[in-house]
Amino acid sequence: MVTAHPNMIDPQFHRISQGVHFGEFFLDFPKMELSRADQPIRLTLLEFKVLKFLVSRPRVVVSRQKLLGLWPERKRSSRRTVDNYIARLRQKIENNLDCPTLIQTVHGVGYKFVPPGTMHPS
Repeated sequence: MVTAHPNMIDPQFHRISQGVHFGEFFLDFPKMELSRADQPIRLTLLEFKVLKFLVSRPRVVVSRQKLLGLWPERKRSSRRTVDNYIARLRQKIENNLDCPTLIQTVHGVGYKFVPPGTMHPS
């Protein structure tokens, strides 16, 4: 389940403003840091942006093209660039790379973030 850190939900917009917990992870938006059980996990700026974009939209399918928009225009090369960054993120957060549960592929479209404990079809 994705839950906001205490006192970090903006009541006016009902959006997480400071960070989000998912499972044993905490993604701290202002500090641009990811931790697992209070142990920091190194992320590049683009890895952070992609993960924040996905966790901010749980269970929503996000196209590769939409994710590619997070890159600076001069560095946008192809949708495969997104796939490579997703693979790098999975190496850092997934327990089983052969069967990712947090960042799932939606074939022919893109990816979606599925919070831990969320039921999803196999």
